[in-house]
Amino acid sequence: MKFHSLVLRNLRRRPLASWLTGLSVSLGVGLFATVGALREASEVGFQRSASMCDMLVGAKGSSLQLTLNALYHMGQSQGNLPFEAYQEIAETPGVLWSVPLAVGDSYRGHRIVGITGNFFTDLKLLSLGEEDPLEFSSGHGFEYSHQDFVALKEELAAEHDDHDGHGAGQSEGGHDELHDAKMFRAVLGSEAALRTGLKVGDHFHPSHGVEGVSKSHEDGESEIVGVLAPTGTPIDRAILIPIGAYYVLEGHEPVEGMKEGGARDPRGLSAVMLRTKAGFYRTRIYRSVNDRLDTMAVYPSVEVRNLFAILGAGDLILRWITALIVVVALIGVMVAIYNTMGSRRREFAVLRALGARRRTILGLVTCESALLALLGGLAGLGFAGALIYAISGQVQMQTGVSLSPVFGFAELQLILAVTLAGALAGLVPALSAYRTEAAHILSSNV
Repeated sequence: MKFHSLVLRNLRRRPLASWLTGLSVSLGVGLFATVGALREASEVGFQRSASMCDMLVGAKGSSLQLTLNALYHMGQSQGNLPFEAYQEIAETPGVLWSVPLAVGDSYRGHRIVGITGNFFTDLKLLSLGEEDPLEFSSGHGFEYSHQDFVALKEELAAEHDDHDGHGAGQSEGGHDELHDAKMFRAVLGSEAALRTGLKVGDHFHPSHGVEGVSKSHEDGESEIVGVLAPTGTPIDRAILIPIGAYYVLEGHEPVEGMKEGGARDPRGLSAVMLRTKAGFYRTRIYRSVNDRLDTMAVYPSVEVRNLFAILGAGDLILRWITALIVVVALIGVMVAIYNTMGSRRREFAVLRALGARRRTILGLVTCESALLALLGGLAGLGFAGALIYAISGQVQMQTGVSLSPVFGFAELQLILAVTLAGALAGLVPALSAYRTEAAHILSSNV
């Protein structure tokens, strides 16, 4: 009988023990691989989202909170920056393009983000070193330019100055002009379209606020004009509308006693996305924005790296814990095989009597242990893949970041290391088999 046939036959003779020891290895390897793959895929996914722009500008406060709120649609806005600051920054030499953001409304749990139309043409996503433009699965984007936004702001300012008791946010004969039909258009992210059931041509009413049940904007009925193709970023969860619509909806106008241009001015901006020239221009823009008393600039990619650096300590602890689980599982392999040595002494004696060498017996037991570790490791990778698939859905639902872990060279090294460790764990029972005296064992059974 061939060597590998003997190894497989011995494992099949103990199906329950082999299955349980292999399962313990697979659980350890699966958890270890899951922690590592999720850590790497999460950082790649978050960095891809951060690549939407190279600089964010917002009100003074937490740089991480600004990044998470503006790009990942998480948490609350820390305040608004003045419209005048946006105009000055957008016209600064070295700014290639800018997109103002207004957040604060939602629809069925999906954040509504006010933008200008150049968002669809200027924004690029980094993928495998290349920049991918946004694409539409159906419909098209909307046209709402920086000039349209500036004109609306001037009209609203003039209306406020001429206010003579006709009601906040309205002037005689001006209501229809402010509610220009082209402002009430919307583009859905792929996930937002899937979960809301909306499609091109449908209409919906935004809701005021981003958490819980809130009042619908009856004056803000919007038509869906496009649905974006999946991007694997928080854009998939968002509903994008012209930023001018935010300024004319009921409840978004300044109230009496509210300072215009302050951090709580509802007609300010939540943030501004910038793409700038690299080098001197970028550094100068960053410093000039942070020198202002009412604005702050951050690099999204740096904030994401800092976030994962903070999480790194917890990740390291988890990896050590899962590594210990793997070690315990390999010890279980050793114990399981060692416990069979007493009942297998006659088997080894017969093999020796038939001409098998001591090193053959040593190799036989060692290979059994290594094969159990190998099979358990491979099953563990399958377990890790299933677990990551389940977790990635929750991560995408909460953050909009799509995780696409791919097992590669690191996982191959893990399997080889586990197999080698399994072989070493099998040395203890293998040495016991190695010392088997064929004549003594067989004569005692005569």
